[in-house]
Amino acid sequence: MKKIIFLSFLITIPTGINAQNKTISKSIISPTAIIKKFHEKTELDGMQKGDLVNLYIERINVISKKLPFIALTNKRGVTINDVGIPDNTENNKILEKQHQTIKTFISETETFERTLIPFADKSDIIDAILFCENVLKEWRLIGE
Repeated sequence: MKKIIFLSFLITIPTGINAQNKTISKSIISPTAIIKKFHEKTELDGMQKGDLVNLYIERINVISKKLPFIALTNKRGVTINDVGIPDNTENNKILEKQHQTIKTFISETETFERTLIPFADKSDIIDAILFCENVLKEWRLIGE
């Protein structure tokens, strides 16, 4: 009898866990849309071009992950339910489709950037990085 109760308990645990996961809303903005460090021009001047290209790509990726959602939120971790959008299958499909579109865009853009941006002048890459960083810094002020 104890074995039957124990086995029944083990069978219901995964079902309960799975049911809970379905009620958790997905974040509107990707949790990976973050810049770990902002830079000064003098710091960037001392870096190699390959490192600058990587920084530029990182900033473009973050902007690409955030820009489509700027009217809804500027913060990672916010869900559609948090901003008053019904958390239903249709809205979640639309959000997931947008996330997939962004992934495709980033992939194609990164191919372009890795191929052609190294031909740009170092000073122009630095200016582009600083511009992107300024955009991301200003982004924090939206909604405050």
